[in-house]
Amino acid sequence: MAEPDFDAQLSRLFAEPPSFPDAALFNAEVAARLDRGWTMRRLFIGAAGVAAGLFAAVQILTSRFSSEVAELSKNSSHDFETEVSAAVAKVNAVLTAPASAEAVWLAAGLAVVALAFAVTRAVEEF
Repeated sequence: MAEPDFDAQLSRLFAEPPSFPDAALFNAEVAARLDRGWTMRRLFIGAAGVAAGLFAAVQILTSRFSSEVAELSKNSSHDFETEVSAAVAKVNAVLTAPASAEAVWLAAGLAVVALAFAVTRAVEEF
């Protein structure tokens, strides 16, 4: 009959996986692959966000400026100074006017999405 100490020692030896000489190197390689994949995803998501933001800004500006340019082209006065001052006044009016309702809702939606990303990131870190 086997001794209880020997049985406990034998069960502990077989409960642990064998240690290989390159275990630390293997762990480092796996961690590097995971970090590289996460970095690429972060860069891709950031680039996609910047591209989408630029696209949205261009769409908003062109929709607002196209109506102003159409109004200026209807003006049939040929006095250059009057046209330039009218154009500057229109551009100033467009830039200082409050945004349309769609732009406000778009900004609110993007703020909610950014807040959700920040919360999920904070949860992952802690």
